[in-house]
Amino acid sequence: MYFCSKQVFASFKRLASRKDKGKTHLERTSCLMYFFAFDATCKKMNHSLLDLNPDTTEGKKNRKAIELEFTKLVLLERSPQKIIQVTELGKIDYTGQAPEKRISSNFLTVPLKKATEQMEPYFYPRRPPTPMIKLGNVATGLKWGIELHQDWSDSLPKLLSEIKDSTPFTDLAIYVMRDTPLNNKAEDYIDALSTALNERFNPQLAKFWIQRIEREKVLAHHHILSIPFSATYQAFAKSVSDYSVNRFESLNRGVLINYIDHLESTLKANQIKFTELT
Repeated sequence: MYFCSKQVFASFKRLASRKDKGKTHLERTSCLMYFFAFDATCKKMNHSLLDLNPDTTEGKKNRKAIELEFTKLVLLERSPQKIIQVTELGKIDYTGQAPEKRISSNFLTVPLKKATEQMEPYFYPRRPPTPMIKLGNVATGLKWGIELHQDWSDSLPKLLSEIKDSTPFTDLAIYVMRDTPLNNKAEDYIDALSTALNERFNPQLAKFWIQRIEREKVLAHHHILSIPFSATYQAFAKSVSDYSVNRFESLNRGVLINYIDHLESTLKANQIKFTELT
């Protein structure tokens, strides 16, 4: 069985930031996904420290493995015409570059490369000071090394502190496990998530995450569907597409005209080219 798309969509919307402006939530989402991708890779390879040297076979293999895990976390749908993915929790991105290129250019190139040149331990992210990952020779013992920071469990809740709802660990787990086959014998969503988290991530992260989900149980009671599961897989991307179209169907013609006029004015003000309807 799987989490049904309706439950995944409801949980995903609750992961949006309570702040309307700024890039903090976007940056924190990227950091979270890099962290989860790295931990999932370590789980698969049974290692806690990885060498990401771009000039060695092992390093290239490890980079590809992290890119794959990152893609599984953020990609919703890919076709020759479009890429639908998540760059910021609670929002859908239809315009960004491919996930594997995103992590390669934004993480595996800039901070990782910078860490190889440091004379002091280099931690990520640098701003705000919420260290999740150690990079470079001074911090890990390998020039191109990457390892979990010892204080990641203190930093993780801080990276979720701007989320508008009160059950971030539950909702994030449901989103992360949106494509994951679940234990058919699971008694409830917590049981299903516990098994899935233990299978995908290292024991330390899985245990910490499950404890947080259990703490949120009382608050999450109103957010979880009476039957949050589906016997068959339901693509989250389809529920997003359906919502994007259906949310306009109930609006009257005047509201839609004003909305289109507002969008066109915004595009023109920012000198963005588009095809005007005639």
